[in-house]
Amino acid sequence: MPDATMASGPFPDDVLRRAMRRMFRLSSLLEPHDHGGLQVTVSEVMALGELADVETISQQDLAVLLGLEKSTVSRLAAGLESRGWLVRERDPANRRYYRLRLSDEGREAAERVGQDLRSHHAQLLGALTPTELEALTIGLTGLTRALETLHDGHHSQPPAPGSGGLEE
Repeated sequence: MPDATMASGPFPDDVLRRAMRRMFRLSSLLEPHDHGGLQVTVSEVMALGELADVETISQQDLAVLLGLEKSTVSRLAAGLESRGWLVRERDPANRRYYRLRLSDEGREAAERVGQDLRSHHAQLLGALTPTELEALTIGLTGLTRALETLHDGHHSQPPAPGSGGLEE
């Protein structure tokens, strides 16, 4: 089993870091991507996915779902709003909070991005053998479980309502 401790530098030299570095480089994950003719960042893709699943959501709940600080989600929401994809309104029940919903243009953008991701995922997963796909599913499920365990042990913030494992 690979050692997760330091090798010659300050960062670990283990299978997780090597795989993530390679995956990030090959996918240019940290750069905006063209999805369905739209240039979007990973944060925007994740936000569009969460917003497309609901009618409205509080900005605070979106922060929890994305695992981002409230100030980061505020900037993200402002960016989506400036693109015409998001409607941000004060919550009538509590004026200190914002309620977020996709605009019609935002729903169209989410559909285009989602369709592009669906096609890309089909290509990637289709290139795997059944054994590789099973191993990937088991490995990602285990990694998610380990992350949840670590998160629960280090944070007192409760998970979002209805949040579960990989299946959601």
